[in-house]
Amino acid sequence: MTCTKKSVTVTEVVKSDSYLKKPILDSKNDIGIPHKLSDLSTYSKFLALYTRDPEDAGYYSIEEKQGCKIKDKWSELIEFIKETEPVPASINENVVEFNIPASVADQFTCSLGLPIKVSEYMKENENQIRGCVTTIENENDFNDWFIFHILDQSRLRLSEVPTKNTDDRYHESFADFFEQALKNTIVNDQWEAGGRDYFIERVRYFTDRHLKIECVLPAFPCKSSNFDKVGGLVPDKGEELALRRLIKATQDAAKIYPPGMKVWIVSDGHVFSDCIGVDDDIVSTYTAQLHQLYEKVKIPGVDAIGFCGLNDLFFGGAAASNFNFKFIEEVKLNHYTGTQICSVSDVSRAIMMKGCDTDDGRLRKQISIDGHPRLHLYRGFSRFMMEDLSRLPFFKDTSRKGFKKIISKIAFNMIRRNDAYSNLVELIFPHHMRLSIHAHTNSGPKFGIKVISPEQCHTVKSLEDIEEPKFEDLLHIPTPWHNCVVKIDGKRYVLTKSSIVREALENGSYEGEWIETSLESGEGGHFVITKAN
Repeated sequence: MTCTKKSVTVTEVVKSDSYLKKPILDSKNDIGIPHKLSDLSTYSKFLALYTRDPEDAGYYSIEEKQGCKIKDKWSELIEFIKETEPVPASINENVVEFNIPASVADQFTCSLGLPIKVSEYMKENENQIRGCVTTIENENDFNDWFIFHILDQSRLRLSEVPTKNTDDRYHESFADFFEQALKNTIVNDQWEAGGRDYFIERVRYFTDRHLKIECVLPAFPCKSSNFDKVGGLVPDKGEELALRRLIKATQDAAKIYPPGMKVWIVSDGHVFSDCIGVDDDIVSTYTAQLHQLYEKVKIPGVDAIGFCGLNDLFFGGAAASNFNFKFIEEVKLNHYTGTQICSVSDVSRAIMMKGCDTDDGRLRKQISIDGHPRLHLYRGFSRFMMEDLSRLPFFKDTSRKGFKKIISKIAFNMIRRNDAYSNLVELIFPHHMRLSIHAHTNSGPKFGIKVISPEQCHTVKSLEDIEEPKFEDLLHIPTPWHNCVVKIDGKRYVLTKSSIVREALENGSYEGEWIETSLESGEGGHFVITKAN
């Protein structure tokens, strides 16, 4: 399966793969972006996203960043806009801009001392104006395009629905449901120390409008390239159980909150594929197969789960036709694992890093400080990727020292990309409840969940010990894409490494086989084994 090129402009740009042939401009920059470009991402300029009434100019929703006071000073902002001559945006005639000098802007931005720009856009078939407030710094065509793209693609359609003055306590009921049914609780959990209040504040965007609560979950990238962990490349019983758990959660949520709940699975496969040793086309195939599996396990007529990925976030909507390859011609990503690169996916990665990478050299400094949380994260990524890529054929002739050096670069890149993708998701899904497969303190903005429940399947490190172990690496808690499911003695399912099962079959302590996934029936692949007599 090949990458689908959704935009005519993008197709023309990447058709010759000329993007992939451009030289790396700065070999000292591990992400491949020249330092002069990485100093200020477009994401860093965003101060607010809002929607407003086209007639009386009252706001429908506002999401603020960097401590700005757009909501508190809304009437003053609108008054200034009314008295200011709009400037048509260079990137699209349907976007209008209002430039506000620093002397006036300070009242909205907690005295940043910078001029700001208000960009507004009315999307076809909507009765609201979408707007954003950004700082004016190092302006360029890419920034204008990226702002237009966010205005067009940000999931703001629900903001049109007015809030309701009701006395119901659905926001609290849903918070209790989430805590009991989905939340992954860890040591030093901060749910009761402010996390629950933050969760309730966010969920009220939906409950105050009596709308289905929509959550976003970056997950389901692809299967690991290490076959000591997984049973193959195809979504299997692990994905099946995870999808069924999410579907059940949406059904249970509807019992306490009638509009219900929906989970958007935002795949991060193409964000990291070249770092984790998986070809871009394999990620695309996995994603298509995951969709097929969901079609078989979903409840007919119930809108429980939606899907999108990195390419969907950039190559859809009105702004895609305005994209110009020259916007990212100075950006080049380093690829360390020898994977096959899809040009469309690589363009997506480049746009993401140019638009949302906020590192600006800080990560390099942080990982050199003993005890710094980012150093711990970096070491966690390094250990995990050392294990995950240990069987990759690309490294078979690489010395251990050389391998460790490459792993350190991969870990560094993955943290940068993870941060950038998180920033992108924040802009595209500004009001959605943000869930994570990784463990979090649950203080917000992200809340950790277990995609497979203990009732469905226990995680084990040994077939002889069914007690679920405590995992010290909270970054990589057990997932379907780094493990396989085993049915033991026809009684119970466990989640573990495939090498553990194969070793048990080879030494004769267990008998059994791997049952392949049947996408036609919705039955995920898994091992079926019994204890040998």
